[in-house]
Amino acid sequence: MEGAKGSGAGAAASSYGRDVVYREKLPRRWTVATVTVLAVWVAYQGSILLPEDSTVWFVLLGGAAFLALVFNAVPLSKRVYHRIRIRDGQLTVGRETIPVDSLTVASLREAARQPTDAEFAAALASRSREELAEMRRRSGAAVPPRMVGGGWSVPLGMDQIVVENAQGEPLLIATHDRAALLDALTRARTV
Repeated sequence: MEGAKGSGAGAAASSYGRDVVYREKLPRRWTVATVTVLAVWVAYQGSILLPEDSTVWFVLLGGAAFLALVFNAVPLSKRVYHRIRIRDGQLTVGRETIPVDSLTVASLREAARQPTDAEFAAALASRSREELAEMRRRSGAAVPPRMVGGGWSVPLGMDQIVVENAQGEPLLIATHDRAALLDALTRARTV
């Protein structure tokens, strides 16, 4: 998480919320590891096959590129749909931008009290069948939150927060660092 305070002539005129800067860094270990393993494999095959069997090597190179795409499809989609930035009073999730001022302060406080996915799963496991049926009935009447940034659901390995905008629309944001995102949103919104 990065923080910045404005300076210069225009800094006094801008609100503090516009000075909050946050950028969520996505993990890259899996992408680096798979690309490295495939590159080493292709280089090894090249040392054996080239220059006599260059056609076979190019087929292996294409296959390795396809495997790299398959192995990294989820990390790539996380970069497209779930990259989070806060800058100049704007929350950008993937390709969607929302003014931070449109998020309600009460929903940010409520999001801080929401259980993590692991805590929620543990709470569900301790419920009786009757309690689960009642919860299912009540949740069917509620409006499901819209996934900010696109995508179908929260990717594996990511947590989620639900906030509301000023129009009362619930918004679901997938994040890797829930506490840091909520802290940045609260600082950008309340001050």
